[in-house]
Amino acid sequence: MKLQKWRWLALLTSFVIIFASASYIISYQTFIQTEKQGAQDRANHYQILLAGMLDQHKPLLSVLTEDPAVISTLFKPLPNAQAEPQAQQQLKLSQLNARLHRYATLSGLEAIYLMDQQGLTKATSNYQQDPSLSFMNKNYGFRPYFKSAINGNEGAYFAVGATTGLPGYFISSPVINEKGLVIGVLAAKIDAATLSVFWQSTEDLGFISNDTGVIILASQRAWLYQTITPLNPLQINRIRSQKQFAGGLLSALSWYPMDDLFVSVENKDYLYTPFKIGTSGWMLHSLSDPAVAKKNAAFVALVVSALLLLLLSWGLTIRSRSIKQSLMKSELNRAKLVQMNDNLEAEIGERHHAEKRLSLAQKKLVQANRMAALGQLSAAVIHELGQPLAAFKNYIAAAEIDPDGEDMGQLLANLHSVALRMQSTTSQLRFFSRPDETKYTLVDLQQVIASAIKLTRAQCDAAQVNLQWAPNSGVQACVMGQSLRLEQVIVNLLINAFAAVNDSGQVIISLEHDQHNWLLRVIDNGAGFGAQDPEELFEAFYTTKASTDGMGLGLAISAAIVNEHHGQIWAQNSSQNTIHKGAEFVVTIPQAV
Repeated sequence: MKLQKWRWLALLTSFVIIFASASYIISYQTFIQTEKQGAQDRANHYQILLAGMLDQHKPLLSVLTEDPAVISTLFKPLPNAQAEPQAQQQLKLSQLNARLHRYATLSGLEAIYLMDQQGLTKATSNYQQDPSLSFMNKNYGFRPYFKSAINGNEGAYFAVGATTGLPGYFISSPVINEKGLVIGVLAAKIDAATLSVFWQSTEDLGFISNDTGVIILASQRAWLYQTITPLNPLQINRIRSQKQFAGGLLSALSWYPMDDLFVSVENKDYLYTPFKIGTSGWMLHSLSDPAVAKKNAAFVALVVSALLLLLLSWGLTIRSRSIKQSLMKSELNRAKLVQMNDNLEAEIGERHHAEKRLSLAQKKLVQANRMAALGQLSAAVIHELGQPLAAFKNYIAAAEIDPDGEDMGQLLANLHSVALRMQSTTSQLRFFSRPDETKYTLVDLQQVIASAIKLTRAQCDAAQVNLQWAPNSGVQACVMGQSLRLEQVIVNLLINAFAAVNDSGQVIISLEHDQHNWLLRVIDNGAGFGAQDPEELFEAFYTTKASTDGMGLGLAISAAIVNEHHGQIWAQNSSQNTIHKGAEFVVTIPQAV
C-alpha cells in the first residue's frame, strides 16, 4: 500500500513538472516574440525620430546659403576693382560669425561653418573657441560632404571631427551666386550624443553601423568604432584618406549570431532585432536582455504549477471525502453482509442435505437406467442371435440334405465361425458387470466384407439376389476397430438389402477412399425410401417389416457400432446410374494412421 502511494505521488509530481515545463517553454516563446515585436516597434519609432533629427536643419542651411552676408564673404573682387577696406571686411566677418553662433545655439547644432571653393573655412559659429578647436581657417576639402556640396548637391557624412576629435553628423549645402555658380559650401555638424537619444529612453542595448560595418553610434561607449564585418583594403584606405575616424584602430567587435533570434556580444546572449535605417546603408542592431522574458516565463510556470497543485489538492480532497463516505456506507452494510452470510451458511447447509438426497436418488436412477438398458440389450442380443442361429441351421440342413457332397472340414469351420459370432454377441452383457476390456486392433475392411458376405451367403442364395463385390487385392483398407462388430454392421446392411429386393434383385457393395476416411456403400435396386425419412430407420425398435420378421434393432445397433469407431452412417435414395431407384447406405470409418 505504501509503495502504491509513493508511485502515485511520483506520478503526480512528474505530471506537475512536465506541465510546468511546457508552460514555461510556451510562455517563454510568447514573451520572446512579444519582446521582439516591441523592439521592432521601438526601432521603427527611432528611425522616424532619427530621420527628423537629421533632416530638420537642412532648411536652415538652405536659407543661409542665400544670405547676402554669406555670399559676400565668399565674393572675390575683380583684379581691377577697388578692394573693400580691411576693417570693414573684419566687421562683416565678425557679424557673420556672431549670427552663425546664434543660429547654432538656437537650433542645437554643434557648429555652422562656411567654406570656400578649396574647403578653407571663412566663417564659423565656434570662432570664439580655442584656435585648436575652432574651425576657422581649417581646410575640410577632403571630406565627402564638402565634395558633394561643391559639385552642387547636398551632402551628409558621419565622422569623428578632424579638429575637435568629437563624432558628429555633417550636412552641407552649396552656396550659389547670382550667376548660378557654386562659390562655396555651408556645412553644419550635429553632435553624435544628440543622435543617441534612442538609448536614453529605453533599457535596450544596441548600436548603429554604417555601410562599411563600422559602429558609429552605440549604447555602450566601448563598442564605438569597432567593426561587425571585416574591412577590405579598399575600405580601409578610403576611411584613412577621409580621416573619418581620426586615424583610430578599427578593431572587430566580439559578436556572432547564434540563430534567427539570438546573438552573442562579448560572450553574452541577447535577443537580436536588426532594422535598416533609411537609404544611407545604416543598420540598427537592437539588443534585448532575454532575462526579462525568462523571469516572466518562470512566473507564469509558477502560477500554472500553483493552480495545478490547487486543482489536484481540491480533487484529492473530493476523492478523500468520497472514500470516507464510501467507508461509512461499507461499515453500515457490513452488519447486513454478516447477517446475509449467516443466512447463506444456513442455506448452504440445507443445500448439502438436499444434494445428499439428490445423490441417493441419482444412484437409484442409474440402477433403473441400467436395468432398462439391460432389457434393451437383451432384446438386441435376441435379435442378433437370430442371424447366426439361422446360419447355423442352414449349414446343418445343407449337410443333412447332401451329406456326401458337403466338405466336412469346411462345414465345421463355418459352424465354428457362427459359434464365435454368437459368443461375441453374448459377451456384450459384460458391460453391465465391468467396463469393456476389448481393445481396437488394425482391421482390413475388405476381409470384414468378405466374412460378412460368407456369413450371409445362404440368405443371398435363398432370396436369389445378384450380389456384386469386387475387392481390390492390391490395397488394404485398414482401420482401427473390432472386426466382429464391423462385420455385424455389414451383415445387418446386407440382410436388409436382400429383404428389400426380393427375388432376382441386385445388391452392390463398394469400398472407396475419401481423403482420411474409407467409404463403404451398400446399394440395392429395391423400392427405395420414397417419402419416408431415412433418419427414422436408425431409431431403436423402428421397423418396416412384419412383426414376425424383425425387432427394429439392426440399424440402431449398427449406428451405435459405427459411432464407437468414430465414423458415420446414413441412408439415402440411390444415386447410381446402374441402379434406378433403390436405397443406398453409406458408412465412413477413419483410416488407420
